[in-house]
Amino acid sequence: MTGPPAGAAPSRGSPAKRIKRWAAAGLAAQVIFTLGWLLADRWQGPGYSAVRYTISDETALGAPHAWFLITCQLLAGAGTIGFALFGLRPALVPAGPVARYAPWMLAVGALAYLVIWPRVPCRLADAGCSIHQHLASSGGLTDAIGSGVLIGVLVMTPFPLWRRQRELPEWQPARPVMIAARLLGPVLIIAAAAQGPYAPGPQEGLLERALALLTAAWICTLAVILLTSSAAGQHRPPRPADPSPVGAVPRHDPPGELAGRGC
Repeated sequence: MTGPPAGAAPSRGSPAKRIKRWAAAGLAAQVIFTLGWLLADRWQGPGYSAVRYTISDETALGAPHAWFLITCQLLAGAGTIGFALFGLRPALVPAGPVARYAPWMLAVGALAYLVIWPRVPCRLADAGCSIHQHLASSGGLTDAIGSGVLIGVLVMTPFPLWRRQRELPEWQPARPVMIAARLLGPVLIIAAAAQGPYAPGPQEGLLERALALLTAAWICTLAVILLTSSAAGQHRPPRPADPSPVGAVPRHDPPGELAGRGC
């Protein structure tokens, strides 16, 4: 019984096909979330400003059509976590031990999409909603602390993730986007935090949306690379860890041995 011919397309249930399916899910997740909040911005009413107020305000109790953005966030979270664990993680196995935890870090950061319950009690854009009422609730605290920590994890993910990807030549096209993510991500999250300890500053919503677009851009880039390149089909063995101890002096051949080789 002979195996499949060389160069044959992977079977339907092959690891390469599964990786590409999860890459497609990761790409769709970012599109769904981005279109979700862009559309939700349009029906928040005259008292809401997308420049000032955050995306979380659009999922609060009493927000118009909050179910729509909540559904988008749930789909985006599930798709991004699946992409990280079942698409990106196996595709990066040939990189060896370098920053092996990076795809898991992306999966943890993607939990930020799912921080919806308990719901925020009211929109800060509404006249009857005070900052104290917004924060002094389980929904407000979960949004402020839980989302803040998880978004921070998401912002830091490109640092170890690019260390792992740069070990493999097929991921080199992602270099400009990953550099931009590592430079702009920390700047945007610090700028958003500097708007105030909790009360929305004049540009907090704008900065949060810029960070959301940046995050979607680099995740989409990785998904597209998996979909359009052979990265998902590589079956090379993992790169071994460098056995040389840190600071070890490279070994040189003795002069007599070089002479014996005719050098």
